Amino acid sequence: MPKEMISARQAFCIIAIFIWGSSVVIGGNSEAGHDAWITLVFGFALAVPMLLVYARIMRLYPEKNLFDIMEAILGKAGAKILIAFVSFYALHLCAIVLCNFSEFIEVVAMPETPQLPLMIIMMAVTSYLAISGVETLGRWAVVTMPVIIFVVLFTVIAALNYMDFTNILPLMGHDLPVIAGGSFKLFSFPFAELVLFLGVADAVKKQTSPYKLLLGAGAFGALVMLIVMLRNVELLGSMIFVEYFSSYIAARIISVGDFFARIEGSISMNFVISGITKITLCLFVAARGISYLFGFSGGRRITVAVAALTLALAVTLYGSVGEMFSFINVYPYYAMPFEVFIPVVIWLMAEIKTARQKKLAAGR
Repeated sequence: MPKEMISARQAFCIIAIFIWGSSVVIGGNSEAGHDAWITLVFGFALAVPMLLVYARIMRLYPEKNLFDIMEAILGKAGAKILIAFVSFYALHLCAIVLCNFSEFIEVVAMPETPQLPLMIIMMAVTSYLAISGVETLGRWAVVTMPVIIFVVLFTVIAALNYMDFTNILPLMGHDLPVIAGGSFKLFSFPFAELVLFLGVADAVKKQTSPYKLLLGAGAFGALVMLIVMLRNVELLGSMIFVEYFSSYIAARIISVGDFFARIEGSISMNFVISGITKITLCLFVAARGISYLFGFSGGRRITVAVAALTLALAVTLYGSVGEMFSFINVYPYYAMPFEVFIPVVIWLMAEIKTARQKKLAAGR
């Protein structure tokens, strides 16, 4: 069976939509209030060094995924511990985003509907995409990205008459620890989560520059998030901190005549599209990692089983939407080993091994 490959454009779209994930709806729920957009800028700046680390790993081992790289550096037996950690993180993040989706639908649209049927429908769609392969995910991302961008730009233009541009003042109106805390959260969620993209890096063609890909897509994703945050701040002001789903609440203020009186529905569509993309990538990487652990020939064979495991985990994660948002304060510390420590260790060991190989080759 020929190896699946995706174009640079498809990889770009996957990364950008993965960054938006649930962020475009949660968008700016931060103690920094009207300074939330500043924390986004700093958060992306903090993430740039880690994106460079991820890109360097891809450059050292072109057309190999994260699990292949671990085995190449540590051997099959030695790599299993790190593979287990990364697989668990992908599985857990998949369950977290699934909960974000179900809680959002229940809170804003169907408060009387049980969450389990919503989760099952979402997992059925994402399982199909994951089984179809990364090429199908790439085509999905290319088709759906213009829809997301159009909705964001449309809501911004439609909201111009309702915006109070003084809501962003005073700049840096919060204490430095508050700004730093918000930046750290955004560094971890969503930018450093791109470590999971390394799980499908073998599908990226060798000719594609990983630095341009990760930094370019990361910057574009951050730019769209910045537009969303500024829109929310200028519509809600400091109330952005009070509202759980600030993007949806901000869109409810907008009205363009009688026909476009319910623009918040478009925000829901954006969340579904970006949520499907992020869950699919997490599910794909988790299934692939587990297949490496147990010696299966391919991750697709166990995707449905991993999806069922994700569903079981998601059901037990949170008791309420309040618990879900409270976990955001803990998440950066929980995710640090997966997003920073493990990739840095792999990068350093890859550099050492590559240097030794070059030295041996030069000595012959």
